[in-house]
Amino acid sequence: MPGKRRVMLAACVGALALAWGPATVAQSSYPERPVRMVVAFAAGSASDQVGRAIADELSKQMGVAVTVDNIVGAGGNIGHTAAARANPDGYTLMLGTSLMAMAVHMQTPPTYDAVKDFATVARIGDIPLVAVASAAAPYKSWAELMAYAKANPGKVNYATSGKGTSSHVYTEMLKRELRFEAQDVGYKAVTQAVMDTASQKVDFFIANLPPTQGLITGGQLRAIAVGSAQRIAALPDVPTFAEVTGKPNLKLSLWYGVFAPAATPKPVLARLEREVMKAADSPNVKIKLAAAGGMVSAGTGADLERLVREDNQSFSTLIKQLGLDK
Repeated sequence: MPGKRRVMLAACVGALALAWGPATVAQSSYPERPVRMVVAFAAGSASDQVGRAIADELSKQMGVAVTVDNIVGAGGNIGHTAAARANPDGYTLMLGTSLMAMAVHMQTPPTYDAVKDFATVARIGDIPLVAVASAAAPYKSWAELMAYAKANPGKVNYATSGKGTSSHVYTEMLKRELRFEAQDVGYKAVTQAVMDTASQKVDFFIANLPPTQGLITGGQLRAIAVGSAQRIAALPDVPTFAEVTGKPNLKLSLWYGVFAPAATPKPVLARLEREVMKAADSPNVKIKLAAAGGMVSAGTGADLERLVREDNQSFSTLIKQLGLDK
């Protein structure tokens, strides 16, 4: 009997070693080579700036190079799809935003599932959108733009950085909520959309702050509303959408977080969660987010997963209601 018990104990220990051994090894040895972080938007965008700041911190913390790979196009869907289909070994990450749960619902058929095809690593923070118009435009505020749009039905247009992007979906939502007319004008490059807004080729643009900030500072663009809950330090004199519309719950902002392909080993995700949350709390990342008008609101992978699930459902419903999925 004692011999049999020893044999059974050895078998159990062996089974546990098989079950836990690879995970333990993966956790202790990861990372052993450079890590790639996919950013689905162009260099210089808010996503790119946040992604590079996080990548720099992760490189210092983990002792391997973490490089940014900008894979752009189709409102972010090309980059999102590439990241979803990458090898789930922890060596491909993605800097994701609310857009991954937004633009996918404009696809027929969709090339990825925002919930099922990704493992959530950690939430980083939030960046509001800003409405801008040419400084030479006849309207100097959001209220004046609305009055101008209602006095000139069919004549007002707005820039978008692509179908299904935040500039498109949020402006269409505002059109329904505030009952005004405006025609979308799509651009492949955000920089061109910004320049055409400044030169009055389009009437307004709801965009991230970074690509517009230089022209705001230079006096070619005027910021007329921001999508944050409170006014932001980067534009202290610009009112929020809640202020200018009288709708206290109206916010136009994007959350940012880090993702990995689904089936990435849990020990690797646990290591990455700790590292990303630490990186998000670094001065470098805080400065980058503040410069973009945002703020750090770090959270766990579980926190980010809840956001993705909620937004995936709400954006799916909103896009159908707006008729943008046709």
